[in-house]
Formats: sequence, structure tokens, C-alpha cells
Amino acid sequence: MKIVIIGAGSIAFTPSLLSGFATDARYRSATIGLVDVKSDALDLVARVARRASREFNMDWTVLASTERRDVLAGADLVIATIGVGGVDVWELDVGIPYKYGFIQPVGDTTGPGGLFRALRHIPVLVAIGQDMERICPGATLYNFTNPLTVLTQAVNRLTRTRCVGLCVGPDLTWDHACRVVGVEKKRTNAVLGGLNHLHWLLDFRIDGQDAMPVLAAALDELEGDGAKMEAFRAKDGHLAKRPQEPQAGQPLCVGLFRRLGAYPGPGDGHVAEFFPQLIRSTIRDLDAFQGQAIRHVRESYPQLTAKMTAIADDSVPLDTEAFAREMTWEHTQLLGILAAQQDNLNRTYYVNIPNRGHIHNLPDGVAVEIPARVDAAGLHPYALGDLPKAIVPVLVQRAAVLEIVIEAAMEGSRRKAIQALCQDAYCTDLGVAERCVDEMLKAEAAYLPNFQ
Repeated sequence: MKIVIIGAGSIAFTPSLLSGFATDARYRSATIGLVDVKSDALDLVARVARRASREFNMDWTVLASTERRDVLAGADLVIATIGVGGVDVWELDVGIPYKYGFIQPVGDTTGPGGLFRALRHIPVLVAIGQDMERICPGATLYNFTNPLTVLTQAVNRLTRTRCVGLCVGPDLTWDHACRVVGVEKKRTNAVLGGLNHLHWLLDFRIDGQDAMPVLAAALDELEGDGAKMEAFRAKDGHLAKRPQEPQAGQPLCVGLFRRLGAYPGPGDGHVAEFFPQLIRSTIRDLDAFQGQAIRHVRESYPQLTAKMTAIADDSVPLDTEAFAREMTWEHTQLLGILAAQQDNLNRTYYVNIPNRGHIHNLPDGVAVEIPARVDAAGLHPYALGDLPKAIVPVLVQRAAVLEIVIEAAMEGSRRKAIQALCQDAYCTDLGVAERCVDEMLKAEAAYLPNFQ
């Protein structure tokens, strides 16, 4: 098998991907192609890959290049983890709009930050898809890069390459519901669907029984009203002793659940960017909320880079279990999908793929986040039918803007970039939106060649 990782210098994704491949015998004797425009980051991750191959007797052939066309030939699967401009430009995505009053805890999906991340990444992802058409036409592109929805949609619409977007978000929301209620995940079933970074827990069951009322009662208990939960304890003794997830950090998700009937995820940081009009009335500490993701990255990435450097330099032991556990994160879903295909396991995972009637009341072609059964024949998406009417407007409005974003990115159109932000839920002043776009175009010009 030949696996190519484009954006291999990513500290957020590549270490976990390598740890997963290196500790799974399925990938013995694989060819690992690593691509990154930054030669120093590429060298670091290549040395880590070669050491993992030696330590775990994987017998990998490791190829590294700053030019993706050098390594794409014969690829069975390609993984995109790119970050055009890196953390410094992401900081512009968050910092410049803040001067105009836009509060963005993450800034990678909607709002001005999500828009400019899309403008930088769409042309590159589309170019990767076009290269794959010619060089490795049978390969699937698995995309981890944000904004996941519009990037996955653009590649599928503008190229013949099949692109599947992957995000750990739905599993995090499901895990969170289990911790709130205090039940082992293996006893539960869940159905989630929507758009990436705004999926909704539509159905939640414990031992086959409807547990949405249990979730609501557990949330009440966590906020000091235990009467409803006591009633459920009387009916279900296993709920009497359980660790619960503190709920103070998710007031927006809880508030939307109580009013709309479905629980949104994967947490206030992402969900708030689809409901920016609710941020100031819901979030208590706005200073802490603004830019919280970028602060976390600034704090954590140096430590992860140091760990990677120590591994590459052979200065720390590389224990199989610890390597897989410490580095694990987003890769688990991809490894599960690949194993389910290779071993015909018939398991369900959450994927982002073009809507082809899977969700009836969202537009055809928009990349939706839905469950899919995976076996030797590939991905078999579930049809969720109509989503509840109460949660559809925000999803439809967001979906409707995506084609404008794609056109703006590919054409280098300032006019369409402004149109996209003017129709984003963040926009409350047309003049401010235009000035924000212009300042960001100027600040990020080096990473927006289509706008030159």
C-alpha cells in the first residue's frame, strides 16, 4: 500500500497518523509519501517516520518531497492536512476581525476567519485533486483540513477525485453525551448529522431506549436541579453512581438543545461561530472565548514539536503502546475506515461527503456530515431523511453561501468574498464587512495568489 500525506509537517495530524500506521501490521512494507512545502518540517517528520519503521519493524519505504507530484504516482490513498500560511496567518484570521467586533473562538469554519481560511485552501485542495486525476486516478483523498465542508465540497465539485472529509467531532459529541449521563458508550447508540462543526445529536439511546430525556435531565442536575434525574435513577439503577461531565463550558450548546430539541456539537467553540448573534448574551468571559483555539495551539505545539524532535533524534525511547496512545487523535477514524474496508468489518463511521439525498432538506451536493457503514465494498452512507425543522434554517443558510465562497477562491474575486461575508451570520454592518475583507486581503496577500 502507498499512503501519501500532503501537509506532512502538521503537528496536529501527522504524528497521530504515523503512530496509527506504525502500530498496525496491515501497513507493514507500505510506502509512506510525505509532502510539505516547509523543508525543515518535512525533514523532521520523515526522520520520525523512518525511526517508527525501524522500531516497529514495519519495513517502510519513506519518500519525502516538497513537490507532491514527485510522490503521488501509485498512491492508494492521499491524506490532506495542509495549513496554508500556518499558525501565523491563522492568527490574522482571528485577530484582524476582532478589531471590527467579530468574536471568533476558533476562526476556521465560518465568519471572516473561516472565509479567509477557505480562500487560501480551496485552490490548493482543488489542485491536489486535479493532480490526483492524472497521477493516481484510483486513489481517494481523505481531507482533514478546515474549513472541512467547503473544501470537501470544492474538490468533489471541481475535480473527478473522490474526496471524503473526516473530523472527530461527532464522536466527541457522542462521548460527551455519555459522560453527561454517566453511561458506558458501548451501551448506547447515537445518530448525528448536519454540517461539519455544526452536527446535531438527533437520537440517543441507552440499551435501545430513548435517552434524550435522560440527557436533558442530567443537564438539569448538573445545573443544580436534580429532581428529573432522580426520577430516572429510580427507573435505571446504573445511573446512580457515575462520573459526570461538568457543563459550565457549554452554555450555548445546552441552551440550543433545550429550545431546539437536538444537541449541537462539537462544543461551544465551533457551534458559536454558526450563531454569532448569541455569543455576547450566552458566553460570560468573552476575552477568554475570543481566540481560544489559537492560544491553545500556541501553548501546545512547541511541546509537541519538542517531542517529535526527541523521537526523530533517538533521544527518547519509542514504546509501542505509549507512542500510539500519546500521539492518538484524529487518525483513529481514518484507521477504522481503512480497516473496515480491508477486513469487511461492516462498521459505522462519520464522514463528510456530498449530499445525494442523504439529508432531504439540505441542498444537493453540499458536503454533509453523516454516518456511513463501511465494508469491503466501501462507504454506504445512511439516509437521515428530513432533519428537524427547528435546526434546518442555520444549516441551509450556511450551505447556501458555500458556492459563493468556492467561486471567490477560484476566481480571486474580491466582490464575491465580500458577498460571502455579507451573507454570513457574523455580518451586522455591510460597511464593516467590506473593510474587514479588504484589510485581510492586504494582510494575507502572499497566500492568496488568485487575488493578485
